[in-house]
Amino acid sequence: MAITLEEEKKPTNWIGIVGAVVIIAAVFIGGYYLFFKKPELIEIVIPSSLQDLNKIAQVKFNPAKVVDSAVFKSLRDYSQPLQLPPKGRPNPFKPF
Repeated sequence: MAITLEEEKKPTNWIGIVGAVVIIAAVFIGGYYLFFKKPELIEIVIPSSLQDLNKIAQVKFNPAKVVDSAVFKSLRDYSQPLQLPPKGRPNPFKPF
């Protein structure tokens, strides 16, 4: 005669499972609206003072024109070369 013993099964925590599914769904839906949905509202929210930046962004810059100008050529270099201190100590094994 065999005696079979079974472990008592714990009840399934349905509230935890439903909560996890809701949180995962909220993360995916939020990510979709944040990264993939077209943001039409941004054009309405931009202040008029920032819309002038579009004109500034359209300006073309020609560095050759600046470098070849007489004002740029009249500039003088007043900088001095840096004097770097010697690296480390003469005898690194000598105590302080």
